[in-house]
Amino acid sequence: MMKMRFVLAISAAGFVSACTSDAPRPQPIAAMPALMDESVPQISRDACLREVGRTTNNPDLTILEMVYSEANSQVTIGVGPNRARWQCTVSNSGIVAGVMSLTNEGTL
Repeated sequence: MMKMRFVLAISAAGFVSACTSDAPRPQPIAAMPALMDESVPQISRDACLREVGRTTNNPDLTILEMVYSEANSQVTIGVGPNRARWQCTVSNSGIVAGVMSLTNEGTL
């Protein structure tokens, strides 16, 4: 019984010293840079801005990210002073397939 207590004490001491070491801590992963794929047609960008503005009833809009696809491109738009993120899926001929909020509405 005495040996077991001694082993546990050593293990606990080793754990504490490992936690308080001066070893460098891992750094947080940096946010991915925004994709601004300029091949998204202007007609598609304009259609997304118009539809997100209509949906949010807010004219304060900024394109944050664009990703081109032959099927449907995606445009991420910041709304309002805090740039709440909205995603727009749009054809390359300017037909909007969908608009949705990317904001965690549970925190509002």
